[in-house]
Amino acid sequence: MHVYRKLRRSLIWRLGGYRKLALCAFILILCGVLYYHRAPVLQTGMRQVWDGSMITKNITGASCGVSCPSGQIAFMIKTGHGMNVGPTICFNSKIVFSPELENTGRGINAVFINPDTLEIKDQQTFDTYLDVYPLLRYTRDKVPRNTLVLAASFDEVSEGVSIKDMPQRLKEEGRNVFIAMGSRLISEVHFRDAFMLVGQMGLKQGHAIEFHQSREASAFAGSIEKYGCFGLPMGPIGDTEEYLPSVQIVGAIQPGRDLKNCGVPSGCADGQTSVLVDTGDNDKISPKICVDGKIVVDKQVNDAGRGFNMVVIDHVSFKVKSISRFDTYSKDSLNLEFFLDKLEPDDIVISVVNDDGSRKLSLHAKELLNQLGSSMVQNLKFRDVWYFVGQQGIKGFTAHEKISYAGYDGEWPKNLHSSFCVHRKLVGLKVAPDPGGYRNEGRRAFCKKYDGYADFCEASKIDKTISPVALVDKSLLNNPVFDVPIIIIPGMDHNALVRTLETTIMQPGVQPALVTVMWDEKSVEHAELADLFSYNNHSLSGSLSYIDQMQKAIIAGWELYPEAKYLIVLEEEIVLAPDFLSFLGQSLVVVDSDATLLGVSAWNYNGYDTTSGDRTLVYRVEEFPGLGFLLKRSVFETYMKSRMSICCSGRVWEGWGLGGEDVVGEIIVPDVSRIYRQPYQTWNTDEDYLTELFNKPRLTNLEAGMSLKGLSHLMEGSYDNLLHKALESAGILTVDQLKTCVTGKEQLLYVPVEIKSVFAVYFEQSSSQDFSLLNKLCQCFGLYSVKGKKPRNLHKGIIRFFFDRREGILVGSTSQEFYRHKPADFQALKIQDSS
Repeated sequence: MHVYRKLRRSLIWRLGGYRKLALCAFILILCGVLYYHRAPVLQTGMRQVWDGSMITKNITGASCGVSCPSGQIAFMIKTGHGMNVGPTICFNSKIVFSPELENTGRGINAVFINPDTLEIKDQQTFDTYLDVYPLLRYTRDKVPRNTLVLAASFDEVSEGVSIKDMPQRLKEEGRNVFIAMGSRLISEVHFRDAFMLVGQMGLKQGHAIEFHQSREASAFAGSIEKYGCFGLPMGPIGDTEEYLPSVQIVGAIQPGRDLKNCGVPSGCADGQTSVLVDTGDNDKISPKICVDGKIVVDKQVNDAGRGFNMVVIDHVSFKVKSISRFDTYSKDSLNLEFFLDKLEPDDIVISVVNDDGSRKLSLHAKELLNQLGSSMVQNLKFRDVWYFVGQQGIKGFTAHEKISYAGYDGEWPKNLHSSFCVHRKLVGLKVAPDPGGYRNEGRRAFCKKYDGYADFCEASKIDKTISPVALVDKSLLNNPVFDVPIIIIPGMDHNALVRTLETTIMQPGVQPALVTVMWDEKSVEHAELADLFSYNNHSLSGSLSYIDQMQKAIIAGWELYPEAKYLIVLEEEIVLAPDFLSFLGQSLVVVDSDATLLGVSAWNYNGYDTTSGDRTLVYRVEEFPGLGFLLKRSVFETYMKSRMSICCSGRVWEGWGLGGEDVVGEIIVPDVSRIYRQPYQTWNTDEDYLTELFNKPRLTNLEAGMSLKGLSHLMEGSYDNLLHKALESAGILTVDQLKTCVTGKEQLLYVPVEIKSVFAVYFEQSSSQDFSLLNKLCQCFGLYSVKGKKPRNLHKGIIRFFFDRREGILVGSTSQEFYRHKPADFQALKIQDSS
């Protein structure tokens, strides 16, 4: 204490008191700080580093801008700035990376140098923002221990997505690469920070020259610019195994149980060995692999389990060389890639995927398996199971490969189990074998996004291919119907829309590029559904009613196809018969040459199961049945375009008045409908006619390739001649035969057997609009009949239909052209007969 007081008095006396003493201390500290920035800083491992802001910025005059003592190496590193200015790396007088060389890129820019010769072996840019695995793969496979590495960041080096408030940073595997080069600061590097390093592969952590700068509140961190000299080695050099572990392979192979010939019933010939593969079942039952009569992979046998279970066998002795498992659900596939890279020529590889192996399976791993003969591994998705036997050096595709797909919502797939013989030299197939199924990714994504498509999204159908059917009927080649645009107008029932889309794509010869789904802007899923079928889709402005949407759709259809002469319209909730397009195509030949034919409808008002039956028969009618129909552009332009709200303000089946009384023309309809409309659901009890139209049993053609008869007789004039001939030879039903029916006492269910082909009924009318008796006759035969509504399928006052395997014609007295065929002595049915 005495010495201390003596020293204090001496300092005060010499320096002039406490204040002067403090001032001197401050000056000494400031000088130290300036010295640190301006003078070499001695560090461990013979190195000295200068901050770039304190020295001249000319790196061409000296070795990378600095003069180093003998035995030391010069470097200069400047990290990139923002997104536009790349980094600069200079090593021992050579500029390797720079913006002027235009050879920099986002991520890590690195130079790799032989430490013995100081020769630059390679330079690489790794975009670790997108993927860290190329960096891992490169350093692990191509960078030997002791290699000198200079690295600089540019733009962004971290990879992955932030979790809550956790800052984004490089994945652990990527950080380990730099730790293996001696880095300690790499763990502090976050999103858009700057980082540089001079290290060696195997250098003990903390011995690298490295600097890190945080971006803090800025968009990007500022550049780090350092110059320096260092000697080699930079510090203790050890093994990289701790941070870059090698591929782990099962050590001593455990013996499993015997299985005779691995399940191959007759055994295998010389030069072959027996193999069994089993993918297990869900995540409870382990996979199995058997080789040459011995189970080598199974529950508690050689680590069987999730991911890729791999067995390598010698192609000469068929002895198992190695067994390994790669859990590419929880870990990246880098180990699997290295394992596949190290296979020896002609090695035979057996692989079984259990539970899931796709989650972290890389594209590079798939490519390596492709090289071994796989044609299906690229299809492997979540929970799919797969087995494969390939060979290093195979030419073509292996015959021993199968895949089983999981459900679209992760349901477990069907187990794969197979036993077969494997040759020493696998003969590759030139054409990839059928994978036994197709994965419809678009359909899977749609079904996962939207609920309620029970049948369309059913597990057994989810991967069903949606593709058009080729035209088989050669008689329809070059038929113009296949060039006619088709518009589909969905309603509220999305499952009904699926049925319409499916039966449209199933029409032989259909061109999906000419099919357009006209969807209401509120129903986006209809557009996505159309995409699955490769149809076009067109958005319509929102509508308050279906008829409003239909009017918009028809107008838009003609506008979308301004050169089209015809347009096919499909309404809501209909299913097309197999020969729908064929029927329209055959009819179109007549429609095209007869101006009095306005179009073709594939639906028959009177097409009930008791009043239709001749699939080759067609009629001309005055009504426009609609539902599924072909329309002429000339009809639209003349009768509809400017008066949609007048002619077409109701549903088509209510009777569109295309042009009022001045319209001249008729529609072709089939006897047996070529579309089916599902029963109509309504709460309106007044709409009895909807029940009559859609809820009574109907007949729809289910046969393909039907040839229509008498098409030439559909032409104007010819059709009436056909009817005249039919009435001339027709058998006539008497009043007595009809009376019990029209009085409501009994339903007429048969036609007398003596009438062989055509029967006629003649009845009286007070005027052309008197349908009272005709309605009763329609009710007798089971035709459309609703009180207060006009009968359907009229042609010049008559109705033609098919009943009891014969053709029937109802002829009213106001139809003088046809009524004259009634024999003079034959009594017509009168209204009083029905009283």
